[in-house]
Amino acid sequence: MKIIIKQAFITAVAAVTCLYITEWLKLPQGFWAVMSAIVVMQSDAKATISASWMRIVGTLAGALVGGLFLALLGSHIWSFGAAVALVVVICALLRLLESYRIGAVTVAVVMLTGNSASPWTTAAYRFLEVSFGILVALLISALFNPVYVYQRIQGSFIEFYNKFKK
Repeated sequence: MKIIIKQAFITAVAAVTCLYITEWLKLPQGFWAVMSAIVVMQSDAKATISASWMRIVGTLAGALVGGLFLALLGSHIWSFGAAVALVVVICALLRLLESYRIGAVTVAVVMLTGNSASPWTTAAYRFLEVSFGILVALLISALFNPVYVYQRIQGSFIEFYNKFKK
């Protein structure tokens, strides 16, 4: 029960911190940062770090593919389907199978939200808001588990590098 209460507190701190800062910065849809912080916050720092990397990479891939398809082909059912398929294939080819779902979700957010901004502005905001939420989650996790987080960040960089090296 003690672990659950600690996890509830840490998750709430990350969510509230994201909400406060995104409102202060007047980000158009800061709730994406809040949701990202909640989604990546795990019961231990190791899982939080792993979830964070996969979410950032998937979000980047989805924002780029969604922005490109929206800019070049517009918002059509067929272009949306092609963009989702492409981001899944890209993640698979890069051996980032844990990232394809968030990549596809990001494509959907970029292409289907009906934002009046340019496709690249929409894509950039989604990536920045999601990345900000992940950064806050990592910092809050590090605050509560400092030694372990340092060791895992170092290991995660090596693991991430080795995935691309193969």
